[in-house]
Amino acid sequence: MAGTGILAPLFERLACGESDVAQAFDLQGLLDSVHTELSRLFNTRRGPRTLTSPPSIVDYGIADWSALQQQRSDDRRRLARDIREAITHFEPRLLLGEVQVNPLPEQPQRLSIRLLGELRSGRQHWPVAFVIEPGNEGLEVRHERLD
Repeated sequence: MAGTGILAPLFERLACGESDVAQAFDLQGLLDSVHTELSRLFNTRRGPRTLTSPPSIVDYGIADWSALQQQRSDDRRRLARDIREAITHFEPRLLLGEVQVNPLPEQPQRLSIRLLGELRSGRQHWPVAFVIEPGNEGLEVRHERLD
């Protein structure tokens, strides 16, 4: 986004030509754009390790966590670190405060992820929470609140 120091999401940057100016968003547009990018990010699997430093397009996504044991706190912390790294590199408009990874009460082998932080655009910041849970077509991202 021009003048903010925050890059547009990866797929928006790929879709824009070099001469295109990144789209400026109002608050709802920013929320919708971040929601879409989180859905893409969480539904894309990358290899077990980051291949480049800093991460590039070949590192896009979240490492496969299907082998992790949801009941083990070490595995949940590892997943939270992977999520934080991916969001930091590929969705910088979401400034994460906390990443909560918990088994679903009704389905202990499945996880619920809650992201708490702030949406940011330039010098403006808005508190936000997103919840990521299994859905019918992969992981679904839901906006929980925006104060």
